[in-house]
This record gives sequence, C-alpha cells and structure tokens, in this order.
Amino acid sequence: MSSHHSHGHSHHKPTNSTTPGQDSLSNALSASVLPVGTATPGAPVAHSLASAPGKAPSTIPSTAPSGASASSNKVIVVFKAETPAEEIEAAVKDCESKGGKITHRYNAALLGFSAEMPDTAVQTLTVHPHVDYVEPDGPVSIYAKNLLTKK
Repeated sequence: MSSHHSHGHSHHKPTNSTTPGQDSLSNALSASVLPVGTATPGAPVAHSLASAPGKAPSTIPSTAPSGASASSNKVIVVFKAETPAEEIEAAVKDCESKGGKITHRYNAALLGFSAEMPDTAVQTLTVHPHVDYVEPDGPVSIYAKNLLTKK
C-alpha cells in the first residue's frame, strides 16, 4: 500500500499547472523583447532617434536646412554579406542619380553606406534584392519612415 500512498502528491498538479503557464508567458514576453535588440545591431538606437524628433528640435535645423528635411533622408543602407561590390556600386550610382549624397562607405564590419537621399532612392533601396535592411541615421521623412518600419 505504501507505494500507492506516494501517489498522494497528485494534488500538487493543480498548483503546478498554473505556474508553468505563467512561466511560459513570461518566457514568451522576454523572448519577444530579445530579438529586437539582437537582430539589427544599432537599430534600437536609430529608432529612438527617429521616433522622438519632437523631443530635440534643436538638432533638426543644424543637421538639415529647413527646406531639405522634407525630401532628404539620412539612412544607413546595409547589404547582405555576399553582395558583389559591383551591385553596391550600382546602388550608389542609382542613389546619386536620384540626388542622393553618399556620406560614408562601409566594407569592414558591414557592407553598405550611409547617405542622404530623397524618398525615391529610399524606396528603391528598401526593395533592392541585395539590400539586407535600411535604417534611419538621422532625420527621415514620414514617407521614408513608413518604408523603413515595414520590414
């Protein structure tokens, strides 16, 4: 009979089953928070800059002439690791032909460039097959911001 008595702790089941539910919920929550930071290094920083232009109006006039801020977007364009150099070159030329200005070229830690460019160039790059992602690097227009957050 004693073996049957050890089964007496089946009454623990109800109390146990409520906590795993809560655990898996908090795990799901923390899991959903983590990828944001890890998937695109630097994105959270860029987003906090982009999402709070109202908080720091002083920075807006200094970075862009008031007329240009509407159509000129400061972004970082990151290409997939295996992208051939000529593809990046072509994208740079395309960006410049639309009135963009390349401000920095990256080929060490990541492949790509930062630039100031109009909405049309941003749109082209967000759908470019070799581009991994485009992220704000300063003031961007509402239109560009919508393009960049879609992914």
